[in-house]
Amino acid sequence: MSFPLPPLARRRDTDFDVGILLGRGTFTSVYASVEKATGRRYAMKVVDRYRCERLKKTADVFMEKHCLQRTNHCNIIKMLGWFSDNTNIYVMLEECLGGELWEVIKTVGCPVARARYYFAQLINAVSYLRDARIVHRDLKAENVMLTELGVVKLIDFGTAKDLENPQIKGAGNASRHKVFEDYVGTPQFMPKEVIENKCSDHRSDIWSLGCTFFQVLSGCPPFHDRSEYLIFQRVMALDLVFPPGIDPDAHNLITQMVVEDADARLGAANIEDVKNHPFFQSQSFEAIHEKPVPMVSLADLCLQRIGNNMKEFTETLPQWSGASSLVATLREQLDRMQMAHKWQEDVLPPEDAW
Repeated sequence: MSFPLPPLARRRDTDFDVGILLGRGTFTSVYASVEKATGRRYAMKVVDRYRCERLKKTADVFMEKHCLQRTNHCNIIKMLGWFSDNTNIYVMLEECLGGELWEVIKTVGCPVARARYYFAQLINAVSYLRDARIVHRDLKAENVMLTELGVVKLIDFGTAKDLENPQIKGAGNASRHKVFEDYVGTPQFMPKEVIENKCSDHRSDIWSLGCTFFQVLSGCPPFHDRSEYLIFQRVMALDLVFPPGIDPDAHNLITQMVVEDADARLGAANIEDVKNHPFFQSQSFEAIHEKPVPMVSLADLCLQRIGNNMKEFTETLPQWSGASSLVATLREQLDRMQMAHKWQEDVLPPEDAW
């Protein structure tokens, strides 16, 4: 155990040179920044206090601060500063030059060897949180950042739950005059007990982790559909459709984690059960973040080029005569990317609706 972090130094926004916009949320913006005195680089998360208060999400901001002050792990983003003024709250975080994992794997998915490398780090992060008695409650590829060396950093603890300090709570989700404390997260990654606002604990994180594995390997979120209601219908029916080209051991792992009965999920009782699954048979978990990122093959690079520009190839791929000469595994991966692209296009509104 290596928490909490030491006390944060007092700073103000004028101590930093603010650079380009890295990302934007509902009430937050993230900028590249450099501390003037030291030259150290940060990601500056700026929270609009007025908008945050209007959306009744201020408690989520302070929940994230609480959790990041309690945690100190190589695969969890580190909070290196926190200060505020009359209009904004500034959260100084580690800079992750590798970007968001979702942007890396969207549509194209991820080669198995590299996915296994990322999954091992995610499992280490979730195992650490379990020991700290913190439930993340929003595990997904969008909440995983990568450093330039491929080290996984789990982010966004605003909807987390601290079982060690139950008196500290996030905002939850309000509907009329009722606040749903357990109905939090992203619809495609929420298990039945969370959708029904019954409970959320480490077993719920196991479900979401399995869904994240599906997302990374397939290049598409699980239980995809056109609306939140239809997504929930698919979750309740456990209608998880796998595209072709998914590794058989990975398929087995995911189907053992994404199970309706919370107690029956692989890893619900002991996270070591996930590590011992055949998918991770050749994978070391010790200091995995210090090991180099597995190389991808030339074939995988070519497939990624196609997947990242799928619209350009939509018409030509079905007519490509060379597809028949590909080995079966490559044909399946190509089919998987085409299916992932179609799934994501299907849930978008018609162009004339924009």
